[in-house]
Amino acid sequence: MRLHFLLISLVVLLLPLPGFAQSERHPTEAEIEKLLHEMRQEIPTLMETGIYSDRRSPEERQQRDTFAEAWSEVDETIAPFLGNWTAIEESVAIFPTLNPGEMCIFSTYLHSAEFHLGRVIDGNLSTDGNITFVLDSGFLVSTFVYENQARHYEYANPWPVQDPATSDHYAEYYPEVVEQFQQAGCLVEMPESQ
Repeated sequence: MRLHFLLISLVVLLLPLPGFAQSERHPTEAEIEKLLHEMRQEIPTLMETGIYSDRRSPEERQQRDTFAEAWSEVDETIAPFLGNWTAIEESVAIFPTLNPGEMCIFSTYLHSAEFHLGRVIDGNLSTDGNITFVLDSGFLVSTFVYENQARHYEYANPWPVQDPATSDHYAEYYPEVVEQFQQAGCLVEMPESQ
């Protein structure tokens, strides 16, 4: 177990993480398929580390699922992506907008944060930062290209989203990113009843 943790830690230190090392371009479909195959092979090791253990309460799972289900009635393409997906020391919070197929992405890693807009294209979430998020095997897989090599990074167990503008943590540490979030018209509420 300790060896797995050390290996994962070393990988995290050596590989650039999406959002914090600008992806040079979106990966191709062939690159994404290869990355997903690699990720599926790594799932047993990922699960052994305990990093991707589901630490949400039943209420938190239900709250996130209810939010996604409500938005699926407005735009079913975005619903599966909604939530605050977590990894080792990084999270990607994905929010809806009023524009069909468009989403807001608030990513944090250690003491940094970034904001991106994304659009669902052919079932995947492509961002304006050249990252493509793919849902596969219960993971949100971030695919990107760095130094002309396609890479992947996994998130799991989406938590309910919280409004960055009313969160003391986000407002205090990432005010510029919160401002971008607000200006983009990102939504944190349940959709109005049809």
